[in-house]
Amino acid sequence: MERSRRFWQDVYEIFLRELGVPNADGLIDVVYGEFTDLSNYRLFDDVPAVLDRLREAGVLLGVVSNFEAWLEGLLDELGVTHYFSVRVISGVEGMEKPDPRIFELAMSRAGVAPDASVYVGDNPEFDVDPALALGMFPVLIDRRRRFLDAPGTRIDSMAELPSVLGL
Repeated sequence: MERSRRFWQDVYEIFLRELGVPNADGLIDVVYGEFTDLSNYRLFDDVPAVLDRLREAGVLLGVVSNFEAWLEGLLDELGVTHYFSVRVISGVEGMEKPDPRIFELAMSRAGVAPDASVYVGDNPEFDVDPALALGMFPVLIDRRRRFLDAPGTRIDSMAELPSVLGL
């Protein structure tokens, strides 16, 4: 936790310096406090229904995330931990996307081969490209329509995912 705090404080210090904003009155500590306050996080409205639909269809779900170890607590706070039988979090595992090992670890824990795996992510470089290189079926969720030229399957909403999967 302390290493994570130092990392993010360094990031915020650089960010504020680039913006020309002084770190007065412990601003960096305030920003870090807001970042780690679980009450500041929400699911997109379409997510719960999709998770229910996937679970009802018997889909094994997992999380592969470049996030801090406290993602486990956030998933609990959001009430979704029970959906994900596999969780591979970079802050716990010591590797992060796009390193193929993080995807391989998730598939190993799930007991599935790449050609039987779907990976949904929001970044072509960190999510789509490595999943595709491993033989997984990548789906880009592009809610803000930032990657219109990205190759492969692209959705604007999680509500589209069940039909993409043929459910």
